[in-house]
Amino acid sequence: NEVDDDEEVNLTIVQGEDGKVKVMIMSTSEIEDLQNAVECVHTFIEELGKLYAPFVAQTAQALLPVFEFDMQERIRDLAFETWAELCNAAREGQQTDIVAQLVHEFLNRILPKLAESDDLEAMATRADGVAACIRNAGPDILTAQQLTEIAQIALTLIGNSFKRQEEEAQKGKDDDADEDEDDDSEEVALRHGCCQVINSLMVHNKDTFTVQALPLCMPLVQQLIQPTIPALNRRLAMHLACGMLEHLGTHVTPHWPQFLPQMLQDILNPVTEARQAACSAAGMAAKNPAFAPFAVEASNKLMQVVSESRSRAKKKSEKPAQACADAALTAIASILEHHQPTVAALQTQMWSVWLQGLPCQEDETEGKQNHETLLQLTLKEHRDVVGDGGANMPHVLAVLVDVCNSDMSSEETSKGIGKLVVKLGGAYLEQLAQKLSQKQQKKLVRIVKEANAEAAV
Repeated sequence: NEVDDDEEVNLTIVQGEDGKVKVMIMSTSEIEDLQNAVECVHTFIEELGKLYAPFVAQTAQALLPVFEFDMQERIRDLAFETWAELCNAAREGQQTDIVAQLVHEFLNRILPKLAESDDLEAMATRADGVAACIRNAGPDILTAQQLTEIAQIALTLIGNSFKRQEEEAQKGKDDDADEDEDDDSEEVALRHGCCQVINSLMVHNKDTFTVQALPLCMPLVQQLIQPTIPALNRRLAMHLACGMLEHLGTHVTPHWPQFLPQMLQDILNPVTEARQAACSAAGMAAKNPAFAPFAVEASNKLMQVVSESRSRAKKKSEKPAQACADAALTAIASILEHHQPTVAALQTQMWSVWLQGLPCQEDETEGKQNHETLLQLTLKEHRDVVGDGGANMPHVLAVLVDVCNSDMSSEETSKGIGKLVVKLGGAYLEQLAQKLSQKQQKKLVRIVKEANAEAAV
């Protein structure tokens, strides 16, 4: 296509598989059209899921040229996300061979550029893309050698990033503070992307990762988890440690002494990022019987986090603190579920703090988990939740009404809330509703109406 003389263009020089050099030119308007097209395809795949499987191979072929163009990172990021959605659609459509082809094609094209590039923003985008692709691919796609190679690349990039940071700090340059600040944010984004790559390797490759990559990762975690390390750098170790606790389970238990005691100390860390990660770590570690020796001390700290956070004014500046409390609620519930005998002396207080801390306010993932737990315990008429003679039911109902059909409740939980309020019966429900606000009462009426309509179908 011809390009107007006054129109901006993107020019990219690439070497084809036949060794010939190609010059690729796209005008700004064409790039905008491309972005719109990729966004459209992304939406189709995301919404259709496995129903899109018959079109995966053809779409992938059309998407490949986008990887080569020198364009804005947000467009490349969107293309990588779309590729990851293709992997997911093919996996859900039982097309294992195509999933393997998609993953290997992506890694063959992107990993060399990720390892050799010096463009921090582009490297961060590629790291995010690799993580998404691996996470969506499912099990039995990567060989042990591939997994090890990817982990080594990510760890090397993290190490190089810290070296650059140290070199800049030693230079003590302050003549261009804005540029240094931009570089710092790009370094942080790159390290976070590499951390996501490592965590993605754990999701579907627990056994292989434990043998091949865990020994490579532990020195970095142990180094960065120390309290003398700057909070921003420690956060990386915490994210890796949380990934290990979540995805490796008991496989990482022998390594707990290297990071878990320090993370549990951070439950009361004044830095919200560290505090939230520590609360999350406690919740995941509590699923393991080996957590018993830590249960009482961790519970006391977690209750303090919830009580102090929920007593603060509802302002935008307090949102990070409330997100910490959301994570602490999940941890409290996890300890009560898995270590009740150990915390028997505290359990009444813990249930009270947990219940009064609801609903979750900021973290949707924690919210969905806690509100589903509340629903299930209410259905079971758990004494510490519903209270003697149903004393806690007005608060329980208020929480469930507030979160029903919101981002803080899964679709399944919202349907369950509808069934619960119908089960409670008209007279008892009317009695409880008297203690709700007018807004909650109106929403309760809608919930009952929708639940009855669905039951009648």
